[in-house]
Amino acid sequence: MQTKNNFSDYDRIMFQDSWKCWWCETNQADCLHHIVGRGSKNGDVESSPLNAAFMCNQKCHLQNHGLITTKEWKVKLLKMTYDYLISTGYTLTEKDNMFIEKYSEYYFFLK
Repeated sequence: MQTKNNFSDYDRIMFQDSWKCWWCETNQADCLHHIVGRGSKNGDVESSPLNAAFMCNQKCHLQNHGLITTKEWKVKLLKMTYDYLISTGYTLTEKDNMFIEKYSEYYFFLK
């Protein structure tokens, strides 16, 4: 998956075993959507893999961008990402914990 964003190659590799789009649930996902935005520079917490939603770029991501940026969908996508990463054995990093703290209003499902 080749993308132009601030997710690292390592972050993209974490999603290589998931083919299911988190919007349409088909096996055509080919992009990582920044759930809460990109942040201001590459080093920001927004480059955490917790901020990545695996989606079909043309069919789902671009066509539904307005809807997936609502609070309701941010919470859904953040939970899908968190659940997926934890299910793979992923261990949260300091950056991930800082991301969760910064966006704690969306992480009420962890409490």
